[in-house]
Amino acid sequence: MVQADEAWQRYARAVIASMSEALGDAHEASHGMMLETADYWLSLGLAAGLARPADAERLLALILSQEQGDRAEIDRDAAEFCQEALA
Repeated sequence: MVQADEAWQRYARAVIASMSEALGDAHEASHGMMLETADYWLSLGLAAGLARPADAERLLALILSQEQGDRAEIDRDAAEFCQEALA
């Protein structure tokens, strides 16, 4: 079970690192709730991406259109997150 615990800790560190800017701007008492919320939405997005990839693609396009986001930047950030969480 140690291996699963280590994997979870690596994932948690990656979530915290990816949210470091938002956590730095928030009151410390809300950090736990913010991280739990991020974990939920990340899980939801991954589940949608696996079960409904076409819908996930459409949702990402919709989100990026409203944020004036850059798909290449999101893809790079996702690759870095996966590397950190799963390495």
